[in-house]
Amino acid sequence: MDTQPKGQNLPDISNRIKIVGLIVVLLIIAVGIMYFVTGQRNKTSTITPGQKPFEQSGQAAGQAGYGSSEKTNIKEAVAEASASVITGLKGQSPEWILLFVTAGYDVEEVVKEVRNTFPQAKLHGGTSSVHVITKDSMLKGENMNSLALMAVNSPRIDFGVAGAEVSESLTAKEAGKKAILEAIANAGKEGQIPPIVYITASYGNEEDILKGMEEVVGNNTPILGGSAADNDFSGKWKEINNSEVYGNGLVVTVFFTDLKVGWNYDAGYFVTEHEGTVTKSKGRIIYEIDNKPAAEVYNEWTGGLIKNELAGEGSLACNVVKTTTYNPLARVIPGANKEMHDLAISVKDVILPEKALSTFANVYEGDKITMMHGNWELLLNRGQTTALKAMNSEGIKEGDGLFGIYTYCACTMLGVPEDELKKMPLIINSVTGNLPYIGNFTFGEQGLLKGWGNEHGNLIGSMIIFSQ
Repeated sequence: MDTQPKGQNLPDISNRIKIVGLIVVLLIIAVGIMYFVTGQRNKTSTITPGQKPFEQSGQAAGQAGYGSSEKTNIKEAVAEASASVITGLKGQSPEWILLFVTAGYDVEEVVKEVRNTFPQAKLHGGTSSVHVITKDSMLKGENMNSLALMAVNSPRIDFGVAGAEVSESLTAKEAGKKAILEAIANAGKEGQIPPIVYITASYGNEEDILKGMEEVVGNNTPILGGSAADNDFSGKWKEINNSEVYGNGLVVTVFFTDLKVGWNYDAGYFVTEHEGTVTKSKGRIIYEIDNKPAAEVYNEWTGGLIKNELAGEGSLACNVVKTTTYNPLARVIPGANKEMHDLAISVKDVILPEKALSTFANVYEGDKITMMHGNWELLLNRGQTTALKAMNSEGIKEGDGLFGIYTYCACTMLGVPEDELKKMPLIINSVTGNLPYIGNFTFGEQGLLKGWGNEHGNLIGSMIIFSQ
């Protein structure tokens, strides 16, 4: 039998190696092309919270201007605030405007004047209780009429603004979902998730609104802000979506940016040793804690704080907001890495004859609930800790901020002596330096509890700071 000598097929093997090598080179080129194409496509694909949607680090952060007024005449008030805004923008046209206004004004007329002054800018706004705040001062006005404006121009932020009004044909959950989808589209970022969302909601609908929004952005995206307020809880609060003014809706701004965005959402009370389990509740009424009437348990925890209301007879709803501001309840909510969040809940009424408690936020059967405690000094000075925690969350240093948005509970504000409130800007400025910011006083606050999701609470302060 003939056999082939060793090495007879070497020329064929060499050719095959060349062919294989060529194929490998072609595959590498093909993979490179696919990677390039995919990379280009991914620049407009869905992102996750915290990712940079675009890279523009070589560009300046932009300009921010703010202004305020206590003038009674609306045209004069808007003109005064706008003049300061224009100065701060240093010749740039505003892309996005934030408006806080008290219900002492005709809100629709204020909005018309602001739109006439800045017709091209996207406008987000809402009413504030009694005061508005800026970096420079607390404002109230003779007839509780004051307003504050913030305007921003930034090549590194894409703003999207939208809103919706709750009605018989549109539930609060549907309104939340509709508004966030339209805001994302308004920013030109369909299918993407913004790193952070700012909200102005209407009182009573907040939990369902947040559920609708989280269906779009998930429960890891911070949704911060507060519920529009008025001066006397008479229902005059308004939410402002560009030229539209709602009384029972919401407005949201989404921010797509590669800038650092620091934030904090915190009540700032001390937590006491008192704790129980909600054994009967419905919506914003707590009937029982540990199978006992909720008002009796709360009265025991506070050392008799509402004993006079409990002594009443018949069917009553005794308002105890001012009485209980320093002693709120809190839902104990689990977060990530075994962290526990204490979500402050304001006690509104003692309800007889059930001896139940009504609150400003939903409480659920099975919730662990505790009592918190504070005083006006603690609540005033938390302006400093709120701002500091917001800056520390992203390593933002004093002097590096582009602009900020401050939210502070109206009931907490009313728990601080009027003469002391004027110190609030100084307290915040001690941490933020020259940061331009404005803020409002709200009937409930929304924010993210990390590892859990976005919640609606009470007596809370929050701050968002965009870094340069």
